Amino acid sequence: MGLPSYVINFDELVDALKDYLQNGIKVDVGAITFSTANMEKLLEEISSKIQGVNYNDLITALNALGAKLDGLAGSLGITGTQRICGKMIEIPAIKGPHIITLNVLKKSRITGITYSQSAWNLKDSWDLVVGEEKLFTEVRTKEYGEHKYFNVFYPVSSGQSINFIFNNESAASKVLWVDFNILEDS
Repeated sequence: MGLPSYVINFDELVDALKDYLQNGIKVDVGAITFSTANMEKLLEEISSKIQGVNYNDLITALNALGAKLDGLAGSLGITGTQRICGKMIEIPAIKGPHIITLNVLKKSRITGITYSQSAWNLKDSWDLVVGEEKLFTEVRTKEYGEHKYFNVFYPVSSGQSINFIFNNESAASKVLWVDFNILEDS
């Protein structure tokens, strides 16, 4: 459940939205496309609530933006099949490293790592090793699950291993979940 939010001065919000929507959305990011079906449905639902806005012009602008976004993704070479491989390990009350390994099936790129644990201790940390290269070193654990985004996707070869190494310095028992976010080449 999300955190509730409130609009204090709704009249000011309506005026700001109306002004923004009437003037249109102008974005130039090359030739990209994406589906605007959900936005169009939402606009149709709210069209009777905000008067004086031409939603057809807005829908046309959103469709043009969608076409440009698709082209940009393709020209950047960001293509493939997104996969998330989840692994879990039960860690006993033993100090030391505990390893979760993912063996890559196809040539891919790592786009992110997500982890969570059933119990937290400030002494614990984790490393991420791909093949022989250590990408993350002694990353401190957090009380809640966390996702690390790769701003530049990291390439991995078929058969290469990705090792999430949990350094259980607290020697506390826990369950650890790790999701490896992979973009497989087409």
